[in-house]
Amino acid sequence: MAKKKKSEKTDSSVDISRKKKKVFDIDTNIKVAYKTGKMVYGKSQILRGLRENPFKMLLIANNCPKELESQLNYYNSLMKNQLFIYKYKGSSWDLGLACAKPYMISVIGIIDQGDSDLLSLKTKRN
Repeated sequence: MAKKKKSEKTDSSVDISRKKKKVFDIDTNIKVAYKTGKMVYGKSQILRGLRENPFKMLLIANNCPKELESQLNYYNSLMKNQLFIYKYKGSSWDLGLACAKPYMISVIGIIDQGDSDLLSLKTKRN
């Protein structure tokens, strides 16, 4: 009786399709940035802050008023170093809940991202 050796092919073949792919969850990253970083939200605070240019990026809600969105884009076009403006897929209620606030937030300015990966949205361009 001859012993059968294990084939090395079975050991080296790993089913890659079963591995979990890391999905970027913006809501949890907003919560992490809110707790560990520095954020400013609200129309008047953002417009006032744009004069000083402390922001690294802006998050605007999907239902942000067109007037405010065009105003932000105009101020951004006047800046020397333009900001990255990300259009959040949820409503302003969803953006408020992502910041653990019980009210609507239409725009968020990220000054310091903290432990989150929000600035990686620049490279993803979703």
